[in-house]
Amino acid sequence: MKKGILTIRIILLIVLMGIIESFADLFMKKGLISTGISSVGFHNLLEFISGNALSILIWFGILMYIINFLIWLTVLSKVQLSIAFPVVSVSYIFAPILAIVFLNENVGFLRWLGIASIIAGIYFLSRSSRKEAVKRRLAGLC
Repeated sequence: MKKGILTIRIILLIVLMGIIESFADLFMKKGLISTGISSVGFHNLLEFISGNALSILIWFGILMYIINFLIWLTVLSKVQLSIAFPVVSVSYIFAPILAIVFLNENVGFLRWLGIASIIAGIYFLSRSSRKEAVKRRLAGLC
């Protein structure tokens, strides 16, 4: 596989990254909520750290970030950064859905409109990657 071509396998890895990252963020948020500390500053920094250091949800979120990092290394080895990085924003799609389902958050119309624009951007990026691949193949035939 030539570097820079956004294949179905790479797209699936990136979607998996988005899902993992969204769940990691969800576990982090749930872990932070469970400590009961509503804000952090210099006055309660030690309490914040000690209260969260023992949270299994926080540690599970960290583990998911590590898995996500390993997948990211795989993606970067296959695709150009200028293509891979914007496409990773697919996590912006999953995070609001998880926030609605598990945190009872409200996601308004403008946020959904922003998410739709992110989806459109991901589509255009994937199309530009395919067009570049076709141009390279055609140039190799001439």
